Amino acid sequence: MSRTIIIGAGLAGMAAAVRLAEAGEEVTLLESTKAGGGRARSFVDGASGREYDNGQHLLMACYRETLAFLRAIGSHDGIYFQRNLKVDLVRPGGDRVALSCPPLPAPLHLATGLLTMRGVGVLHKAAALRAGLLLRGEVKRPDDNETCDAWLSRLGQTAGIRHVFWDPLIWGVLNDDPLVASAAMLMAVLERGFMSTRDASRLGVPRVPLSRLYVDQALSFLRQRGADIRLGAPARALETRDQAVTGVVLKSGETLAADRVISAVPPKAFLDLLPESWSGHPVYQDIGRLQTSPIVNFWVVLDRPLFTDTPFLGMVNGPIHWLFNRSLIDGETGGETLLNCTISAARSAVADSAESLVDLFHGEMRRYFPKQEYAIRHFRVIKEKRATISHAAGTYQWRPEIISPTRGLFMAGDWVRTGLPATIESAVQSGHEAAAAALEHGRA
Repeated sequence: MSRTIIIGAGLAGMAAAVRLAEAGEEVTLLESTKAGGGRARSFVDGASGREYDNGQHLLMACYRETLAFLRAIGSHDGIYFQRNLKVDLVRPGGDRVALSCPPLPAPLHLATGLLTMRGVGVLHKAAALRAGLLLRGEVKRPDDNETCDAWLSRLGQTAGIRHVFWDPLIWGVLNDDPLVASAAMLMAVLERGFMSTRDASRLGVPRVPLSRLYVDQALSFLRQRGADIRLGAPARALETRDQAVTGVVLKSGETLAADRVISAVPPKAFLDLLPESWSGHPVYQDIGRLQTSPIVNFWVVLDRPLFTDTPFLGMVNGPIHWLFNRSLIDGETGGETLLNCTISAARSAVADSAESLVDLFHGEMRRYFPKQEYAIRHFRVIKEKRATISHAAGTYQWRPEIISPTRGLFMAGDWVRTGLPATIESAVQSGHEAAAAALEHGRA
């Protein structure tokens, strides 16, 4: 039996490990932290005693690879999915905008939802419908060098429909500013999520903390199948011979031999594993060009809810992009309310102090909920400075293929070339594809 070492127990690494274990392969999973999960994890906050996710995650029903992974580890009932696509947003002053799509075939469900969208003028709705007709007729997706802003201008989208539909979508799925984000990456989401089937566009939120949803179940699955799981065992370098990877050197100095290695760590951590003599290879140089985009989350315990009619609420044209009523999502009613606030592409906020972010929260809540009184019981800031790669136009070409130019080495992670932006689905898809490539390598 051949042995595969997987470096990194985030979603990509765990997905690859599960696929290989299902195939009866010998798997060693290395993880530098004591818990695993990467950017999809949870932890107990010492001050409040609550279990917080490192960031709020929304899924779509078109995440077929993610759902397959959850079914494999027995965690598929941990996601709550809408019956039909529904998104509520709030404007400064408190007025609401509502997109509610009926149970019609795609893309008619979205067209009808946009046509009946409450709080949006007729001209703005007409612009969105015109874009939908053009999308159905496009022969190819936009060039990766075109920004979302330029593409939407070319499609004749008004500022009004951009504020309540396009911009929240771009910030949410691309974690980048529409002025710089790639229209090709947006088109990839539109094709898979909105243009295929009605069910594909439904949104889902985890019912349980992320570590319970992904990590605990996956590690249990792997242990039951005899996988060697080493938490708190960071990799220091790849072991190589004759321009091929033969194992992994741990920070402890131990060397583990392998027939193949899957690296499922972020770009910089991956490059740090390579021998210095490989740094000039064009593929590895391109990886070094990838930039990152941060996300800032606040977990806020309030004495009362700001809203109770929807599990999550978009904020139109503000620095905070989404609010999630975690108490409502978790089925807790009455008493204190746990609120998650998300700032995507948070370059302007990632260096701010907790005190400054509390002030930002108060200022924005006064703007969007002017009649609502509340008191903060607890406030916790979580900053993911390298939450995703930047999807700036023209950068997709720098993302590497799953199969590396080095024999025996495969790459996984939301940042590799999956055809998708750096999402949960991209991470899991890359893990599955890396496992398939590693199995094929073993047969060769």
